[in-house]
Amino acid sequence: MSTAPAAAPAPAPAPERPLPVPTRESQPFWDGMREGRFMLQHCAACGKVRHYPRPVCPHCFSMDSEFREAPQGGKIHAWTVCHHPFNFFFKAAAPYIVALVDMDAGGDVPVRVNAPLRGVAEADLEIGKRVRLGFEPVNKEVTLPFFVAE
Repeated sequence: MSTAPAAAPAPAPAPERPLPVPTRESQPFWDGMREGRFMLQHCAACGKVRHYPRPVCPHCFSMDSEFREAPQGGKIHAWTVCHHPFNFFFKAAAPYIVALVDMDAGGDVPVRVNAPLRGVAEADLEIGKRVRLGFEPVNKEVTLPFFVAE
């Protein structure tokens, strides 16, 4: 029997960042993100916006669509301060703010985007505050959205 002290256990590997998996329908949206453009899917039959991209229009059931570049500004609809992250990757960043934003691009169909809000103190948050979309390259394939105050 050895009396040498037991080796300390190896540290757990750092958690990986959760990333979206683009689909055939959402790939043009993610390509736009990578290019610094906010691309929204529009129904080719009725013209209504549908976000997040999906195969069938919820308004007229058409499967035909096209993507168009949209304005990157919007107003805060709601927000939450995450003290207990849903994923271990975000633990070091907690607390952080996630905003639900009514984008300027919606027309008669609201387009809401949920993303981190950076550079704004919780005390300065208010419904209707103007924000602008930012783009965070994560790797060669994925760029994620975030918001900053205008």
